[in-house]
Amino acid sequence: MASEYLRGTTLEPIERKRLKAAREFVEATDGRYGAKVELDEKELYIKITPGPDATVDVILKLKDMAKAVALGFAPDQALQLENEDYVLAVINLKEYTDKPNHLRRILGRIIGEGGRARHTIEQLAEVDMVVGDNYVAILGKLENVEIAKRAVEMLIEGRKHDTVYRFIQSTKRR
Repeated sequence: MASEYLRGTTLEPIERKRLKAAREFVEATDGRYGAKVELDEKELYIKITPGPDATVDVILKLKDMAKAVALGFAPDQALQLENEDYVLAVINLKEYTDKPNHLRRILGRIIGEGGRARHTIEQLAEVDMVVGDNYVAILGKLENVEIAKRAVEMLIEGRKHDTVYRFIQSTKRR
């Protein structure tokens, strides 16, 4: 049984551009975990209402999956969070700077030319990443997410891309 704290309905805000993905997510998850999952297209949120048999773990997982979709992951990527070994991490880039031009520079370093840096980190660390206007979301197995998160932090700190890639490779080898 879920605790009273998790008995209430959870609302995950979603951007209009993510509605299609949210619809697919709701279709895939509604009723599947002992919880009602709905999409409010007018107010723009995913609504999770636990049923009487929903466990705390299930509710937390559903919330993480809804958050992943809201951040920009495809529903099938978000559903990977069903697996115990998978986690979602979000790096708020505003915590690293309050200057808009500095934020753009950081985003540029993380994405790289033609998306190459982001793609390389995803490949080397074996994770999925979404880079938003002021955040980086990383989804994958816990140890891989930790490595990718550190790699992104290294880029924010100004380390060279090659140094970051070598870090990922050497850490993965261990």
